[in-house]
Amino acid sequence: MKRGLAARLPIQLRFAVLAGLAAGSAWAQEGPELVTDRPDQTESAVVVPRGAFQLELGWTYLRDDELAERLDISEGPGTLVRWGLGSRVELRLAWPGWIELESRASSGRTTLRGVGDPELGTKISIASVERGAAFDLALLAHLSLPVGDELLGSPRADPALRLNGAHDLGERLGLGWNLGYEVGSFEDPRHEVHTLGRFVYTAALGIDLAPRWGAFVELFGDLPASDPVPATHSVDGGLTFLFSPRLQADLFGGVGLNDAAPDWFVGVGVSLRVPR
Repeated sequence: MKRGLAARLPIQLRFAVLAGLAAGSAWAQEGPELVTDRPDQTESAVVVPRGAFQLELGWTYLRDDELAERLDISEGPGTLVRWGLGSRVELRLAWPGWIELESRASSGRTTLRGVGDPELGTKISIASVERGAAFDLALLAHLSLPVGDELLGSPRADPALRLNGAHDLGERLGLGWNLGYEVGSFEDPRHEVHTLGRFVYTAALGIDLAPRWGAFVELFGDLPASDPVPATHSVDGGLTFLFSPRLQADLFGGVGLNDAAPDWFVGVGVSLRVPR
């Protein structure tokens, strides 16, 4: 889920404490490694284990001084539920949560509040190779549902498709990347609906700092296809911490690299896997 921003910190902290107490004693007896699709913009090339549920929550705050004198956007709880349908397929339900957008200009202040559109999707593992260095490849497809608030959601069901890759660069380094195409719809003042597309790209370098600590740095953005809006390019980085093999917390932040991108953004989150 990358078209939303992401979760409210107080809810996450209460959730993390309760889940950590339940899972902390089983550290050495867990199954497959916990791989999440947050906090970076790069979706992983790994599906959740068969029969397992994975819940990923987050909150994000963004500021941009280019589109208006000042634009502030807060989203949360950005929620992604992943369920392992088989050894190579997972089903996904994503929701950006409650969105609050505030625009401040010389003409005054405008505030929009409401819920974003949820998305249904699937991730399919199409390659997993280990010949000296591990390599994974997956296909991710989402379809948004136009049931959110009118001014914050889309008037149509909009698809998104990504090819996700992951490469093992050594014992402590890994490279993940995405290439994709996403569409978005809007209604003009004459009540005509237009659907426009954009290419998206990401590249993230993951680093194992210690047994429970991880870090990443990432370049990501989008390019116009049928959508004439200029390209955006951003860079971000963050930290992850494993409370247990089933529970991870994260912290991230980034800046835009050109005028069309947001000036800066920050966020926090938590991820939990419930085994079958």
